[in-house]
Amino acid sequence: MSLKIVMMFLGWIFTIVPLLVFLVISTVMIVGAGKDDDLIKALTLMGVSIFLMGAITLAIVYLTNLI
Repeated sequence: MSLKIVMMFLGWIFTIVPLLVFLVISTVMIVGAGKDDDLIKALTLMGVSIFLMGAITLAIVYLTNLI
């Protein structure tokens, strides 16, 4: 195993772990707020839907030859 591979592995770990922690905490907070108020739940679900549509569009554009 070379030093380059070890550094790439550590870099990905240091990127993915905080991102996952942030996403888990955000999801728990959104679910908790959504149980209290239906408007908050609707707005957060709409925001997540718009984000997912944008992410899927970018993935299609960058990873395929469709467009």
